[in-house]
Amino acid sequence: MAKSNDDDHPTIDELEAQERELVLDRADLGTLLELGRRMTGAAAERELPIVIQIRSGGRLVYVAALPGSTASNDGWAAKKARITEHFEHSSLLVRLRHELVGEDVNTSHGLSPEHYQAHGGAFPLRARNVGVIGSVVVSGLPQLVDHAFVVEQLDAFLTNAAERRA
Repeated sequence: MAKSNDDDHPTIDELEAQERELVLDRADLGTLLELGRRMTGAAAERELPIVIQIRSGGRLVYVAALPGSTASNDGWAAKKARITEHFEHSSLLVRLRHELVGEDVNTSHGLSPEHYQAHGGAFPLRARNVGVIGSVVVSGLPQLVDHAFVVEQLDAFLTNAAERRA
């Protein structure tokens, strides 16, 4: 997994590498449930006040609201997920690509800010030989920390799955 010298501020190249590398072998509901449970356990252990949402095929297939999270986090998670589902890229990558050329994501694409927000924390779920099948989203921390947590947990989940197969 490519890492940034400053993990708090990934570059566009690093974000693109994350998306290429963090690909699920299976995209069934059991796999997504296992991912959600792993993320929830890690967040609870750290006492993170976050909401975790996993979406697939237009469905909300996993949600966890940890102590300290609020209904506002639910709304932000949905807005970030819509960006990821629309562009099939992480919400942070979408944001940085637009900032690089001085564009506002919502204005450039006619997307309502009430429904779409390009803030870090939503990541596309790709299945090998299939493509994007949904998204995993975290909301409740600063956007770069939300993104970093998703990437860390997805990487650990995939590493663990590979070790079980070996």
